[in-house]
Amino acid sequence: MEPLAVISSQTASLTVAVFDASTAKDWVHTKAAATKAQFTGHPAEIMRGLGKGEDVAPIDVGASNGFAFELEGTSGKIGLYRIDDRTLALVAPPRAAWPAANAAEVDALFAEALTTAAIDEAAEVGELELTSGRLAAVYIWNHKVGMAQGLVPDGGAVTFGDGYGEDSGFVVEAGAGAHRMLKRELTAPWDDALALTVMYVVRS
Repeated sequence: MEPLAVISSQTASLTVAVFDASTAKDWVHTKAAATKAQFTGHPAEIMRGLGKGEDVAPIDVGASNGFAFELEGTSGKIGLYRIDDRTLALVAPPRAAWPAANAAEVDALFAEALTTAAIDEAAEVGELELTSGRLAAVYIWNHKVGMAQGLVPDGGAVTFGDGYGEDSGFVVEAGAGAHRMLKRELTAPWDDALALTVMYVVRS
């Protein structure tokens, strides 16, 4: 299965924020909160939130809500897949980052991860409301997050960057309403140190 999109950072790690694309310009991601008691979408504060050990960190995006997370910190890339009409999967590392020598086993790992049955083994980590039905996922240090607000994916996904490297954000049709976010890690059968990590976004 080919990904709908792949986004990257300029480093090995890739922390992304997901939220309703229609609120992208409401995320004031370049201004730190006035006090440490506040929590906004500023990248440094997102890292502080994730540093507490949670799977996701909540962020404020205007009147909407969002979450930030890092799936793994070695490839610097996340692949987007559509499993069915209700289910999206954000996967790291994406298929191209895995060793060619284990191609058959990697294919089997992805086949297991990209099914609705795999969700039964995943842990729920949050609920995301998408009024517009368009999900945005953006590298937290992207300097043009607001671009997501005007992008219309037309059933698929549209990627964008900020001029400093590869695509570091995407907008995808996910359907309006509440979406459950669930996380699962699948260990590579040939190496316990390698794992495929998936964040599922499932429309309720």
